[in-house]
Amino acid sequence: MDFNLSEKQNMLRSSVREFSDREIEPFAAQIEKDGRLPDDLIAKLAGLGMLGMTAPQQYGGAGESNVNLVLAIEQLSYSGAGAWWLAAMNNSIPACMAHFGSEYIKARYVPPLCKGDGYASIQFTEDDTGSDPEALKTQAVPSGDRYVVSGAKRFITFGARDGYAMLFAKDEDGKCTAFVIEKNTSGYSADKTWALMGAGGIEATDVHLENLAVARDNMLGAKGKGFGVLLWWIAHEKVIQCAANVGMAQAATDEAVRYARSRLSRGKPIADMQGIRWMLGEMDSRLEAARWLTYRTAFLQDDLARDPGTDAAKAKLFVVPATISIVESARQVHGAYGYTREFKIERLCRAVLGATCIATSLELNKSIVGASVVR
Repeated sequence: MDFNLSEKQNMLRSSVREFSDREIEPFAAQIEKDGRLPDDLIAKLAGLGMLGMTAPQQYGGAGESNVNLVLAIEQLSYSGAGAWWLAAMNNSIPACMAHFGSEYIKARYVPPLCKGDGYASIQFTEDDTGSDPEALKTQAVPSGDRYVVSGAKRFITFGARDGYAMLFAKDEDGKCTAFVIEKNTSGYSADKTWALMGAGGIEATDVHLENLAVARDNMLGAKGKGFGVLLWWIAHEKVIQCAANVGMAQAATDEAVRYARSRLSRGKPIADMQGIRWMLGEMDSRLEAARWLTYRTAFLQDDLARDPGTDAAKAKLFVVPATISIVESARQVHGAYGYTREFKIERLCRAVLGATCIATSLELNKSIVGASVVR
């Protein structure tokens, strides 16, 4: 295997990092305060080629590899703000639509999400469902050439923003079926936006569906097979999430090194202390392991004939705890200052924790990997 990145990939990393430093980092604190991303960010990301990267070119995507996507997400997450979630949604969801959708869905809904003309959302979670499709309460009832959908969804990323969503509901047979819907149309409303511990700007809202009319042509995948669509999307989202955590862990490591070089103890930088160097050495080693496992898993996902579920679960099960450990060690290097909001490390500490419960919990991934080992 060749572990060297190509010139194009190195240019991609550099351009996205420059964008992040210029367009996100200076506004990260304000994004956290407002709980909302700047309205012009989606157009800027589209202009950079950051949306629809893995979607087919004939539907407005770039036809890039999953490896290139995670390279970009890693750099976009460096600020610790939730801006990377916008790229995550407008990459993984159009890719999923292109994978499972009919020609009508591919032509109608994928291009605008790739161009940044709408915000993508995933609408599965309800107030007490977790990851269980049997527990869904949202109902899709057939009516002529349409389905009428009623129910409520929780923690919907960009649920109040105009655009398109993959919606999951129980059909007339009691099975989970996926649909593509347009947000903010008749029968669709969003109210509460949840204040989250970290990842400012994710804009997680409650969504209410009251007799929302959805054309039968908007069914995504086969009837009653919606959970398979969800699992495919989650597998890809997990790896994007791992890439984001790697980016934040790199930022935390850089912050710790910068602080250790400047902080003096008895006239010498604490970076000269053996204990601090041991911490930094462990952080850097774990970071490299997490980074390369993320890259490898993304590489495996480019093989569409391969089931992505177990690979993604393994990656999340290792990368998320490893990166949390790195960020916590970086905070410890800062001493008491790491517990203040004057330093970036505090924001990174909160942001990196989101991966423990968003897009499946760590415990669920233990079950997935454990079951694969037994088989």
